[in-house]
Amino acid sequence: MVIDRDAIQKKLAELERYVTELKKYRHYEVEDLRADLGKQWMVSHGLQLAIQVILDIGNHILSDRGINAEDYTDVIDKLGEHLILPPEFTKRIRGMAGFRNVIIHGYSVLDLNKVHSVLKDNLPDFLEFARYIANFLEGEKKKSK
Repeated sequence: MVIDRDAIQKKLAELERYVTELKKYRHYEVEDLRADLGKQWMVSHGLQLAIQVILDIGNHILSDRGINAEDYTDVIDKLGEHLILPPEFTKRIRGMAGFRNVIIHGYSVLDLNKVHSVLKDNLPDFLEFARYIANFLEGEKKKSK
């Protein structure tokens, strides 16, 4: 198999679009989210979409390399194990997979403090992921020449 660079580039553009949109809501306080279900949905769904893009890209790259991931956390871990992402970065973001599951499946009551914290403090992680993937794609392109 060959990595579909165009598909990944489109996913990276989606990710950037989601982060740009989420940045518009960083001024919300946790009380704003508690008081307004629409704001909760807007922020949590935006975070869910951004995390899903990361997982989709990771799955695509791992699949291309014949690497199977058991679950979404394993996708992140394997990206680090195979040095597609720096291992220290994967340790920092590995909780995203579980956070995505909580948002989607409601495994527990959504912790609005956590949603707020991710919105305020972790949006740069999404862009850092995008930079690492762009660098990875560039390295793969050079190898194929």
